Amino acid sequence: MALETRREQTVRLPNPSAQPFVAALKTARFFAVLFFWVAMVCVLAHVVAFVLTEWVGLYDEPAGDASAQTAPATASARGGTPWLALVESTASAAPGELFPNVEPEETSPPKQPAKPAPPPTPPAPPEEGTIAPVPETPEPAPSAGLTDDQRRARAQKYRQVTANVLRPARVVGVLSSMLLAVTLFLYLQIALLGRLMGIRQLTRALFTLLLFLVTVLPWGTVFEDVQACALYDFETLLSEHGTGVAGGDEMYSAAAYYGRFLVYPLVSLLLLAISGIEFASGYGQSVLANE
Repeated sequence: MALETRREQTVRLPNPSAQPFVAALKTARFFAVLFFWVAMVCVLAHVVAFVLTEWVGLYDEPAGDASAQTAPATASARGGTPWLALVESTASAAPGELFPNVEPEETSPPKQPAKPAPPPTPPAPPEEGTIAPVPETPEPAPSAGLTDDQRRARAQKYRQVTANVLRPARVVGVLSSMLLAVTLFLYLQIALLGRLMGIRQLTRALFTLLLFLVTVLPWGTVFEDVQACALYDFETLLSEHGTGVAGGDEMYSAAAYYGRFLVYPLVSLLLLAISGIEFASGYGQSVLANE
């Protein structure tokens, strides 16, 4: 009985002719990682800004006393007086005002004039050679908290700082995303030219990155009806939050609000993360296997 020969698995050795391509891929990978993290930070900053706006309330200004001032005017304009104010005014009125024809009876004897209190005795002068005690000054009471003006100033300060951060982040995020797509495309072309491994992972990373690029580009400048963008305008978020769209009765308005400013950036982050994982896998097969 003839023994069947076992098929041995082929061992892939480093390709000496791939060294120039590996050097080029290392340079492309450096810029790809740089653009990747810049785009990630820019999108993540917009997610944090939405959380601070909607759930932390960092940019909410305190309401003034306009409602308290307009409440009495509104009640008088409606032609009615609150029943609690009527009871209080009746209880505090004198008997002569309620019943003008009835004379009040004296139920208690007239009060005697109070005797004047004796003048306070001055403290005795300290003896010679002794030190007079210093009266203790009471410690100031701790402040109850920030006033409305201080809270309003703090909210305006945080708004200005966040706007100054997100405004350049939009431009840098779009540019870094486009440069990342170009860098990844060149990386794939070099890997194809050198006949290296990891082509499948690199192709997936490129197309996933193209989907990410769709989410960060400002399509509102091209299509008027498309306003969704992961790198949204911070002033638009504040205006939508101030009008109370999220707390409205219509479910569609609330879903559009959260979908535009929260879900869309989160989907963008997910696509960028998947693209980075696929690129790392392709880099390991195309470069690390040939070193």
